[in-house]
Amino acid sequence: MRGNRRDPLGNMRFRLEIDRMQHTGAVEIVFPEARIVRTQRKARSTDYGTLSIRRGVTASDEWFDWWDQSRRSKTALKRNVAVILLDERGNDVNRWLFVDATPLGYRVSNLNALGDEVLIETLELSVADLKASFGSRSRAKPKK
Repeated sequence: MRGNRRDPLGNMRFRLEIDRMQHTGAVEIVFPEARIVRTQRKARSTDYGTLSIRRGVTASDEWFDWWDQSRRSKTALKRNVAVILLDERGNDVNRWLFVDATPLGYRVSNLNALGDEVLIETLELSVADLKASFGSRSRAKPKK
């Protein structure tokens, strides 16, 4: 077993980092499924599902702007997205780096005059590659 930790880590302490963005806090991250695919032309490749990130709506327009610029641009606006799992003391434990992520979808949750829930913004991303580091190796950013 790699690393010193034997007990399972919780899913509630994490940090989100997106290249060239400052306001990236998230309340939920849905990891994409990664599947090895064998084809006749290639020995094997990896297909990735959609990475979904969700946060409470704030005055920041960074997520919408990235999506909006991507839909209006002739070339995809790629960014790396890092999800860092934290331990109970706030230290980095594991890191997943989603390489060349591009926006696919943008959504804001429903408004409800009778409710009092947080308004949630969702950004759905395609990813080109996934790199991961675990335990003490996660403190250094994975190499591209």
